[in-house]
Amino acid sequence: MLAHPAVLVIGPTASPSDVEHLRHVAWNVAYELGTPAAYATHADYRVTDFSTLHLTGSVESLRDASALVLVGEAMLADIPVHEPLTADEAVTCDCGLVHHYTRPHVDERGDVWCAECHEDSACAWCGEWNDTEDLEIVAQGDAWVPLHPGCLTALRSATSTSRPRVAA
Repeated sequence: MLAHPAVLVIGPTASPSDVEHLRHVAWNVAYELGTPAAYATHADYRVTDFSTLHLTGSVESLRDASALVLVGEAMLADIPVHEPLTADEAVTCDCGLVHHYTRPHVDERGDVWCAECHEDSACAWCGEWNDTEDLEIVAQGDAWVPLHPGCLTALRSATSTSRPRVAA
């Protein structure tokens, strides 16, 4: 089982550049959190399969019906919906990771802890912690999945049909 349930990233999908931006934000969210991040290109997702929703922009800027439906479903299910951080809110962990899309852990002294330094990042296949910079963020359908290089090698060489556990 995953260390954390996957997250869902939503935003506009009207144009190819919108979808590319959505993919880019989802990759960054997967990297910042060290957890699988699916990106919604339609409304056929069960938001309850995800721990949080992350937006590519503000709720007020959403115009796509599918994105609005997913935000509404998340709010009804009490699933947190996060907007990207503003320039004033973006922070850097002591390790150097800059948080643009996700809120890092901040302890009682005000120290910033990224998911890796807080030991919350993990390989989606084996569930073991790993340095986020050593995890490979791999495309899996409409998601980005962090994997140990060894797990990725084993998956690529395996003849079985098993896949990383990604909610989508």
